[in-house]
Amino acid sequence: MILNYRVQLDQIVQKAFSIFKFVREGIGDYIFPKNCFGCRQEGEYLCSACFNKIEYLNDLVCFLCHRIDFKNGICPDCAQSSCIDQIVVATAYTDNFVGRQVEGLKYDFVEELSEPLAKILIEQINRQNLAETVRRSMIVPIPLHRKRLIERGFNQAEALAKLIAMKYDNQVEIRLLRRSKETAQQAKLSRSERRENVQGAFMVEARKTMPETVILIDDVLTTGATFMEAAKCLKSAGVSKVICLAVCHG
Repeated sequence: MILNYRVQLDQIVQKAFSIFKFVREGIGDYIFPKNCFGCRQEGEYLCSACFNKIEYLNDLVCFLCHRIDFKNGICPDCAQSSCIDQIVVATAYTDNFVGRQVEGLKYDFVEELSEPLAKILIEQINRQNLAETVRRSMIVPIPLHRKRLIERGFNQAEALAKLIAMKYDNQVEIRLLRRSKETAQQAKLSRSERRENVQGAFMVEARKTMPETVILIDDVLTTGATFMEAAKCLKSAGVSKVICLAVCHG
């Protein structure tokens, strides 16, 4: 009875938030027309000229410990301790208009920004020759806790994952990995606090057969704590390989 009440309440809150977001976005588009985050040109959030100016990161640096000359975006030591087999990040977060787009998606709830951000990540996937791997793997977004999902109205990682899956003729699996506890926002914590904050934050759905490779998707990789905790959870459940994809690093 209590469970049914909670489900109904969640549905009512989500519907109310969706209506509010629709009204807000409609008013926002009328008063503040879309401008390119790079050059401020009206009409779209990312014009083709600014898209072509994006500086993409290579995979010869470990995104966790920052040592260089290691392929796949991760060094052997970090791969062993983190359970992550490969990390692909498109571009930098700081001093970059792409980082401001991520903030607009994540904190201002402008879900349309997932489209240019997914386009940037797709460009990096193709640059790293990962298109076929993405097609053959299970695509899993980093999940939000139920409370955070209701507050935001959507999961930004899931929005990115759906666009990427559409590009590579794949599907997004949102049931395999779920958030088992509410955590504080990682952006407000130190490096050590981030790791402690996400410990035990995820659970994997019990299945007879686990996918061989999972593509984990999120908007930003900073310390990698969220990706590491999710990867450890997936590996413990029987997943053989975990590849992490993020739009920005920093």
